[in-house]
Amino acid sequence: MAFILWTPKLSVGIKRIDDQHKEFITLINQSQKFAETGKSMRFNKSLTELLDFARVHFSTEEDIFNKYKYPFAQEHNIEHFKLTEKVINFYDRAKRDENIGEEFLLFLKDWLENHLKTHDQKYAKYFKENKIKVE
Repeated sequence: MAFILWTPKLSVGIKRIDDQHKEFITLINQSQKFAETGKSMRFNKSLTELLDFARVHFSTEEDIFNKYKYPFAQEHNIEHFKLTEKVINFYDRAKRDENIGEEFLLFLKDWLENHLKTHDQKYAKYFKENKIKVE
């Protein structure tokens, strides 16, 4: 069974963002498999892939916020910055051969689910209430 499952409750109603969230979940689930099977080199590579993808995703959201003048963009962007810093810290620990697999994945799962259900739903609600159609 997957470590994290996509559900419609996580949708923000913006296809491009929902697709990226699904990809994020796929990458986390792959990382979980590598950690579970003890494939540390592949797990470490998956950390890099997650970080790279997070940067792309955050940039996509931030571009949307700028384009549509989302009033809580700065608050949301700070959350992105905090996650990036945490993931870099985990990555550095993994490079020092620390066994971070379970701790990292539990952190990421908790963060992602919380972020999607609170921060991302906040902008989804804002766009919907203000009849802003994001393309």
